[in-house]
Amino acid sequence: MSVLSRAAVAGASAVALVAAMASPASAANKSISNGYGYMKHVDDGDIFRVCDTRAEGVGVYGTLWYDSFVTTGGYKRVLNLSDGGDSGCGRAVHDIGNGGHYVMTFCAKRYPTNPWDTASSSCIHSAGFNE
Repeated sequence: MSVLSRAAVAGASAVALVAAMASPASAANKSISNGYGYMKHVDDGDIFRVCDTRAEGVGVYGTLWYDSFVTTGGYKRVLNLSDGGDSGCGRAVHDIGNGGHYVMTFCAKRYPTNPWDTASSSCIHSAGFNE
């Protein structure tokens, strides 16, 4: 490949990289499920849903945790949602910011006690996220 060809390829790559960095971030919806139901974060509007998908009488419980890495001194519970025994899903809005770290934890039968709750095999958690 000639020097001119290499320069053209490098220039095109640089333009593509700048265009990719300048484009807005796409929505980053998150969802976790455990066989009893699911917990979902819809990025557009920061809507959280907890839905029971089985009619066996066991409710489902979701918690959103936040750690600022500066002021919170660890993960703090910022939102609880539950569903079971009624039509529809539990729903709430919680503004997700750019700083810190959020984790969703979802369990059947009870609220989670911490972001990484493993006391029950029905508890799961998301990867960390923010805006």
